[in-house]
Amino acid sequence: MSRNRVTLVHLSDTHLMDGDALLHGRIDSWARTVAALSAAAHFSPDAVIITGDIADRGQRVHDRAAKLFEHAEKELGCPIIVVPGNHDPAGAVGSGFNRNRLSSGPNPADTVHEVSGLRIIGLESHGFGEAEGRLDNNQIQWLRGILDTPAPRGSVLALHHPPVGSMIPGLAGRGLAHPGELAAVLEGSDVNGILCGHYHLPSTSKLRNTPVWVGPAVSYNHNLFAPEGLIQGLDTSWISVIGLGAGTLSVAPVQVATPSAVFTREVSLSSRQPALL
Repeated sequence: MSRNRVTLVHLSDTHLMDGDALLHGRIDSWARTVAALSAAAHFSPDAVIITGDIADRGQRVHDRAAKLFEHAEKELGCPIIVVPGNHDPAGAVGSGFNRNRLSSGPNPADTVHEVSGLRIIGLESHGFGEAEGRLDNNQIQWLRGILDTPAPRGSVLALHHPPVGSMIPGLAGRGLAHPGELAAVLEGSDVNGILCGHYHLPSTSKLRNTPVWVGPAVSYNHNLFAPEGLIQGLDTSWISVIGLGAGTLSVAPVQVATPSAVFTREVSLSSRQPALL
């Protein structure tokens, strides 16, 4: 790291499976996660951030995942900061994760870290078995109190559900509920960016004046060319490399080498029933 720059590597949506099972019958998500962490080493990150869906559909993998991330912390020489997603049951990202936290908030994965003067705030956006994610009033008030004091190099938020919409019609209404509440807290704060996952599609947006990066997935990603009425998965694996310095935020999505294929599953675009996508 240069004196004026902090480098983060962002992973999301690992969708780890129990035992030796393959995700969607074809993807070794454990091997893919190990490869993503190995790729992170190339960029000498100051921290690695993992924004949720550690498990696939609530599978009991979190103890094993915590040990993998603890080992990776030692290999990389930097903290790994983890928040849960809508596939992770409440409390699954608990005391075995985020061992380098400075403080905790209302939920187990509401955490504060500082890396080279950059404050990284993890937020648990809930949503297990629900259509949308959410932040409750206790979290909003806790975040407001944290941001009352600026950090030397500003702050970054990490949460699973994006506070912005998706370009995929089948994911409409499945981001963070009531994003205006979060925007109001961030107004005038030192937050330089929000890092999210969930959509399995890299995209950038703004929540009022705050940049939002929706990172691609480690497990697989969605195809914008899918026929109408379908959500199509592309068998690709990506991480993001993020640089922060002097009030700037730059992002480069980086593909991790995997065999390339397409798989399809039908999703009713008219349905708004809760679904674990």
